[in-house]
Amino acid sequence: MKEFRQVLDECQLADLGYSGDWFTWERGNVPETNIQERLNRGVGNEWRSLFPEFIIQHLPHSFSDHCPILFNTKCNDRRQTGGSFRFEAWWVLEESFFQKVRTSWGASSGDLLNKLAILKGQLSRWANQIRLNRKMKKEILTSKLTKLLEEDRDDENLAEIIDTKIHLNMEIDKDESY
Repeated sequence: MKEFRQVLDECQLADLGYSGDWFTWERGNVPETNIQERLNRGVGNEWRSLFPEFIIQHLPHSFSDHCPILFNTKCNDRRQTGGSFRFEAWWVLEESFFQKVRTSWGASSGDLLNKLAILKGQLSRWANQIRLNRKMKKEILTSKLTKLLEEDRDDENLAEIIDTKIHLNMEIDKDESY
């Protein structure tokens, strides 16, 4: 540790601070054995002048006992452009997909190109709604987890933290499989 601190001093690296919970590591599922520490940190030197609006956030953790740390430099968002239609493989994993195709195809009239254009629009809107619902569910679970992690630990709180982490992990697994 002494050598590590010496390297930090020689490179003029300083702790950049954080927002969020004060700890970055937590272990123990009952109040008597629950330990919280700030083990992980963001450090920098002249880098701060390149990104004066940076924020370092300790994010809620669900998989690991270490929380993820987000370095946000507040760069301009790059939005994707283009309106090309792409069939997504995950669509067929959704229960409502085939019914959506049947409904859209049956409701449209005219030539094949017209039917395909209507189907494209319907599927795009359907997929966007599913993505939005999934995103909202993850945000709700993440927000709930954040609040739970801020509370004092007791048996009920720790059980709720574990349950929320399980549900959040299931949603993350769905995203990864999609």
